[in-house]
Amino acid sequence: MLTTDRLILRSWHSEDHDPFAALNADPEVMRYFPSVQTREQSDAGIARYQAHIDQYGFGFWAAELKKTAQFIGFIGMQHAPDYYA
Repeated sequence: MLTTDRLILRSWHSEDHDPFAALNADPEVMRYFPSVQTREQSDAGIARYQAHIDQYGFGFWAAELKKTAQFIGFIGMQHAPDYYA
């Protein structure tokens, strides 16, 4: 877990599935992504993000407001394979 003055960046919780799916289904939120996502695609994303964190110790973390504990999205980085080796 990482914290800032306003945010907590943490592993994913089961309570994150509903608000994350709502974000992924919103056309305005997903405007710069290929498409909106179904609930199944959103849940699979959480599973992939958490597996990456488990494997590498970093990844796309769930973000919540420290003051309210409200889930607000995700932030982070992901391991990229070395395609030029």
